[in-house]
Amino acid sequence: MLQTMLSSEVMTKAAERLMKLLPYKKHSDIIKRAWQLYRTGHVYNVTIEDNVLKGKVTDKGHTYEPSFRLKQAAGSSCTCTAVGLCPHNVALFLYAYNQIDAVGNLIRTWKEPAKKQNEKQKDIQVKQQTVHQQKPNEKDGSNTSNNENIIDTWWQSFEEKYRRIPLYNVTEEEHMRRLVQSFFPTFERPRSKAPFLDHLYYVHAALFTFIKLVHIPQQSWGYFAIMQERHVEQFSSTVQQALTNLAKKPRTKMHEQLLYATIPYVRNVLLGKLTYFSHILDVYEMMWTTVLTDETYRQEECKWAIEQLNKKETVEEKIPFISAASYVSFLLENDHRAYQLIEPFPYLATEHIVRFMHMSFAKKQIQRGVEWFHRLEQNVETYLYSLRITDREWFVQHVLSAYVQYRIATKNEQTERYEQLLQRLLPYSFYTYIDYLFDEQKWKKLIELYMLEKTNVDMIHPFHLKAVEQADRSLVLPLYHQTIMHYIEQKNRNAYEQAMKHLRKLRAHYRALKQMPRWEAYITTLAEQTKRLRAFQDLLRKGKFI
Repeated sequence: MLQTMLSSEVMTKAAERLMKLLPYKKHSDIIKRAWQLYRTGHVYNVTIEDNVLKGKVTDKGHTYEPSFRLKQAAGSSCTCTAVGLCPHNVALFLYAYNQIDAVGNLIRTWKEPAKKQNEKQKDIQVKQQTVHQQKPNEKDGSNTSNNENIIDTWWQSFEEKYRRIPLYNVTEEEHMRRLVQSFFPTFERPRSKAPFLDHLYYVHAALFTFIKLVHIPQQSWGYFAIMQERHVEQFSSTVQQALTNLAKKPRTKMHEQLLYATIPYVRNVLLGKLTYFSHILDVYEMMWTTVLTDETYRQEECKWAIEQLNKKETVEEKIPFISAASYVSFLLENDHRAYQLIEPFPYLATEHIVRFMHMSFAKKQIQRGVEWFHRLEQNVETYLYSLRITDREWFVQHVLSAYVQYRIATKNEQTERYEQLLQRLLPYSFYTYIDYLFDEQKWKKLIELYMLEKTNVDMIHPFHLKAVEQADRSLVLPLYHQTIMHYIEQKNRNAYEQAMKHLRKLRAHYRALKQMPRWEAYITTLAEQTKRLRAFQDLLRKGKFI
């Protein structure tokens, strides 16, 4: 909620004013204390009204109520006795700032303002230099090659800056951390009103950093592998946000030429390690969805991707280009080709089909979305049993989530189709199917499903069992029979005692149903079947069953 009420521009300017009011060298104690309070979760109940942040901060056992004026930081106040800005004010601001950007980036900028400004100035010079190089040629036909030179110049400057990072004898995770926390923050994030070129430059800096990240091998397991995944995931979001901001800017003919010159660099994203494949696809697809929207570009890209996959020999090498060709085909509304490319690959097909269906519904292309759902539906069993066992529940959740989207988009309230889908996904949809049958009060099917999965009475939620008994007591009789035999077959004293407990319950059910002759026949048969089990026979006699 707070995130939607905060303006990125207002927060950025407030941060600049705060850094001027509290230079890090002079006020490091306040900043460090505020940083600690924020990181340890001592800031809460934060609200904003009229550009004034208010909240509560717990510090050394006391609770304070600071306020922070985003447009006049010096006028902020706190219920503590400090004069001027205090750690509680700053901690409150850091909490809010985290909604628009990583607080770590702000702290690093705070610590090294002069150095950061120098880096920013160099970036500005590179951008200005490339624009000036282009202007003399704007009226002739040499724009395309000139725009390629502009992008090349940017990437050369990125590479030079990257080479200055000390990377000798560092781990893969440390390499990533230096890219994300030290290298990329040297590029100034453009404000929303900044010109197109500033946003494009920032996108290229983000792409360069992302490509470096996804080319770093991921460790096979452990803490550092998790951290590597987290670095890539979080930075993927940064790149996508930069692309979203760029897409909002109006474009000229020159800008379109620069975008066309960007395509080869976007393609390099696909060459990253397959361990980061989902994040690679997120960035690639966002680029072609929001920024590279020209149909001619997309047709050319699809042709290129198909050519690349035909050159590759192994499935692992083909997968990135299959995904790219399928996605761009979908954007071109060539759904047949998009499906044909991914159909033989269950993992790829599942994620792409669900995404294509969702995108179709989001665009109000209902029939198109329905057709994508049908493609998934017709392959349910094939895909389910071709996946690794550990991934089958993931598949079931994807399919059921897709059905929910389908039902909402088509306003189809009929439940038969959903039930058929649940049946086809058994046994991996067992618990979801149980909940469905309970909600629909299909008591007989509910008991049949429990018995099919060899579930005993003790494994069923008492609320479910009681509901069935109240609806139709006779339905639970076979379930009790199955449960009693389950315990008898274990052939130990504790199991026999459990069987006796359920026999008493079963007898009560028969009595309530006024079917005592059936009970007598059942217990006589059971006693005969278990006559060699002396311990069980003793319990039957003690319980006066025989």
